[in-house]
Amino acid sequence: MAEPVLYELRDHCAWITLNSPENHNALSNALCRQLAERIQQASQEDAARMIVLTGVGRTFCAGADLKGGGGGAVQKAEDGGDPPFIRAIRDLWNSPKPVIGRIQGNAYGGGLGLIAACDFAICVDTLRFAFTEVRLGLAPSIISVFVMRKMALADATRYFVSGDRFTAEEARQMKLVYQVVPEEALDAAVRERCTELLACGPIALQEVKGLLRAVPTMSVQEGLAWAEGKNRALFNSQEGREGMAAFAAKRKPAWVPPGE
Repeated sequence: MAEPVLYELRDHCAWITLNSPENHNALSNALCRQLAERIQQASQEDAARMIVLTGVGRTFCAGADLKGGGGGAVQKAEDGGDPPFIRAIRDLWNSPKPVIGRIQGNAYGGGLGLIAACDFAICVDTLRFAFTEVRLGLAPSIISVFVMRKMALADATRYFVSGDRFTAEEARQMKLVYQVVPEEALDAAVRERCTELLACGPIALQEVKGLLRAVPTMSVQEGLAWAEGKNRALFNSQEGREGMAAFAAKRKPAWVPPGE
């Protein structure tokens, strides 16, 4: 039986692929458990500078495993901790590495939560999305924590309450996705985004990810106190010194892979 989530290192990226097309990559307990493991693996993988999340089949992710009673979004982990979907989406959001969503198919419910947890979601222009929970007598409870950090309250209200479908372009306008492209241009757009990120300092990217999660929770005074020490450490770091030296010498920094 095929693994529900595939993992591959490719061109300095950790590719994580939802691989359960027979049920439209629904968030079963098995899929969510393995997804959480793969995200942890990618976040700790020294050879991976970023994460690409994608799926197999015509659906990126259909959301909760309804035939499994909610699957990985409901069932507690074997160690009694959070359900595996919570672990997966939280760790995706908190990953120290940039996360690029290669969204090849439609997404509903929890699948949109995974998209919201990506830093850059790039999707095909013909796709359709919906928060379908309300039409099933449910609510987008878990994913709202991440979706509402991307979408404005008015947009979330409209689509959470109605369950109406919306287009890829509408998702882009609502900041839920970063870029919309024709199907034949999807891989090129993902590759271009990855290449651009490879030009950035790996440690700097991790620091920026931490900044994006931490600073909004701080007061102005707390933020400045935190930032002052962080700023000094980065300017004095090996990577910071290399970046400034490369700028002065008009050359590429050492962290840029050959040929990029």
